[in-house]
Amino acid sequence: MPEYFDSNRISGTLGASAKSVLIAPQAFFSDMPSTDGYRNSLVFLTIVFVVLSLGISMMTSLVLLPAILPVALLFGFIATWMWAWYLGWACRVFCKAELSTQNAFQLCAYSSIPLVFGLLPVAGVIASLWNLYLNWQGLVSYARIGGGSAMLIIVLPLIVLGISMAVLVVLLGILMVQMGIDPAQLMNTGNAELF
Repeated sequence: MPEYFDSNRISGTLGASAKSVLIAPQAFFSDMPSTDGYRNSLVFLTIVFVVLSLGISMMTSLVLLPAILPVALLFGFIATWMWAWYLGWACRVFCKAELSTQNAFQLCAYSSIPLVFGLLPVAGVIASLWNLYLNWQGLVSYARIGGGSAMLIIVLPLIVLGISMAVLVVLLGILMVQMGIDPAQLMNTGNAELF
């Protein structure tokens, strides 16, 4: 039976819960208990982001840790909560499945473990895909929705984000041309001066 993280017993449950979610995600999410708060998820996520921030600081300079850590925590918590809210909303609206934002946040916190491996060269893409797979597995095993529906819930916002970024780049290019700036020449010369 999988073991789950308990913020009152961090040292006894952190390693076991991380191992369980990485090795047997289907069983882990199938048996995951509902949560009535954010405490365990926030502490677990804080540990993941602290390890990530320490790794980034060690790769650059430990002097940057005081600047990186608060930004990573703030951005990480907000991004995770927004993603959890979206997952819960999409499950309720499109699949008629009950997934509260708190339980979706717990699912996302556990799914964040692979992000720690993103510090290794070339592993960032694999860690991100692994994170998305764990989100998918959580939706299928915990929220009990179909695999195709879970895939659409996860992939659709990524497609919308990609299209939005492409449109933004095109609009920025059009604006630069209208201002008399040649985007191709700007990129080729490395000249950052726009005016």
